[in-house]
Amino acid sequence: MTFSTRLSLLERVRETASGESWRDFCDVYDHLILGWLAQQGVSYHDAEDIRQEVMSTVSQELAQFEHNGRPGAFRAWLRRITANRMHRHWQKRKARDREGGNDRLAELSDELADESSNLTAVWDRQYNRVVVDRLINQLRGRFAEKSIEAFRRVVLNEEDARHVADALGMTLGAVRVAQHRVLHALKSLGEGLVV
Repeated sequence: MTFSTRLSLLERVRETASGESWRDFCDVYDHLILGWLAQQGVSYHDAEDIRQEVMSTVSQELAQFEHNGRPGAFRAWLRRITANRMHRHWQKRKARDREGGNDRLAELSDELADESSNLTAVWDRQYNRVVVDRLINQLRGRFAEKSIEAFRRVVLNEEDARHVADALGMTLGAVRVAQHRVLHALKSLGEGLVV
């Protein structure tokens, strides 16, 4: 399953950057950025500063972002912004501390800027997982928990639908219906993130 940001979500955020669409956008991407930085061993204070710089840059530059129609274009754009803001943060700390700053931040920003690096592959995998998880959380209340769990297990975890039906006390047909409806809602949610 491939995940990418659809144009209409970006268009909605461009139109109402301070409204509900921006809050939904931040709900997804704040968690992605903070989680990824924490996973790389960046301190909470530095991660929070970098996240704020990334989101500020996104809000300022989103109007100029031109999606080329290829899957992952927004993900790559966000990754480049994150790498640049990490590098900028490292340079500020280096100048302020006069001790060389945090060399780990410099290494991370350089590796993240390299599209073929292992770290970029980690970024892409985490992006996919976090974005889908956050969107599924936004669907809570629209579906029974069993339906969401059936979707997660069959679509995301690639478990056998019959096994999931038995485990959740559902019929196979009910699992298939839940799978279809949740996927449709995910695609519709802000014009979704699932392609």
